[in-house]
Amino acid sequence: MKKIIKTGMLILSISLTVLLWRCAKADEEFVHDINTISQMICKASHGGSDFNGEILEYDKNRNLVSGEFTQADVEGGYGVILFVIPETLKADVDLTNIYLKATVTYDEIITPSLSGRHDITGKEGMMITVKSGVGTTRQYRILGYYE
Repeated sequence: MKKIIKTGMLILSISLTVLLWRCAKADEEFVHDINTISQMICKASHGGSDFNGEILEYDKNRNLVSGEFTQADVEGGYGVILFVIPETLKADVDLTNIYLKATVTYDEIITPSLSGRHDITGKEGMMITVKSGVGTTRQYRILGYYE
């Protein structure tokens, strides 16, 4: 009986070693350095209307990057996301208590989390950091105002 248990433990140990060895390096196809947001919306309530944010991307020299760009074009820069809400909706859309939703690709992580409600008013708005799967980061300032 002890021999069967020892043999089973040996097989389990070898299986785990092989499994960990195979998982040690990620497949290059699934390693991404992308740390940009492709779309962001805000809502006054879960069932409310969506308001699309205008995303402005800046390179490491603080130059606005327009049109199509690659990750290399904006590496080391930052982003600004603007929500311009019509003045006529000021009573219905409280920018100090808003829901946010971002569209990212693959394995990006946003901190702080966008869950819950947020204040995107004032000069500072809200700062978030987007981290890629390989650890590169990009900061975004989210600002909302009425016009």
